[in-house]
Amino acid sequence: MYKKSKSFKSKVPYLRDVYLAYLIDGAERTERYGFPIIPAEFCYDRVPGDVAQWNQRSQVKDPAHTAMSFYCKDEWLQPVLNDPKAYVGKLGVYECVVGMDCSPFDNMPAYIADHQIGVNLAMTYFFGRCGLKVIPNVRIANTPGSEESLLAYPKHTLIAIGTNGFTKEKANQDVFMTQVSRVVEVLEPTGIIVYGPASDKIFIAPRFKGVPIYQFDSFMQKRNSSRKKRKRGGGEDEKQ
Repeated sequence: MYKKSKSFKSKVPYLRDVYLAYLIDGAERTERYGFPIIPAEFCYDRVPGDVAQWNQRSQVKDPAHTAMSFYCKDEWLQPVLNDPKAYVGKLGVYECVVGMDCSPFDNMPAYIADHQIGVNLAMTYFFGRCGLKVIPNVRIANTPGSEESLLAYPKHTLIAIGTNGFTKEKANQDVFMTQVSRVVEVLEPTGIIVYGPASDKIFIAPRFKGVPIYQFDSFMQKRNSSRKKRKRGGGEDEKQ
């Protein structure tokens, strides 16, 4: 005869962590906005062999000597943002991880831009706490919280800045130059990994202060360069 079993009911109510608060468990935080502070010991102190972007990870041939970055469209980051725990192992095959890069665009409402900066810091802190070596990706905006967010990054470490697709227009160049100058003034980095173009104008402050710039071509730059080489090669073949 079928006997109905007793079901166990937990006395502790189940709370779904929709805000992913576990990302900043144990973190010290900045005073007003509560940005999680990234400890210096989480940070990678060597220049990686190469830098790749997340949506082109299938192109990586030598992950042990490649830093994985998130310099791509925000929608391509959504799976990682939805379940960061599921990606720790997948990111562990790379030499190191460049911090998250949710975009705090200057034309966003301030509260959204500050939220994006907070997500970048929280994800970077989480990956570091999980044992991944990280290079902090520093993104700021013209918002009240942005200045305080700089207090969440460690000073005197290697940092990363992505320029791909942001520096074509002169107005954007001026904004970016000002932001880079402020980052260098506050963080005094030992070096800057630049993913994308590293123009003299935008990086005038670190160059003036003698901060080493380590420039890596973006996926688009590499692809365009490859296309130009193929065209030149084709032209030479036709002449022969």
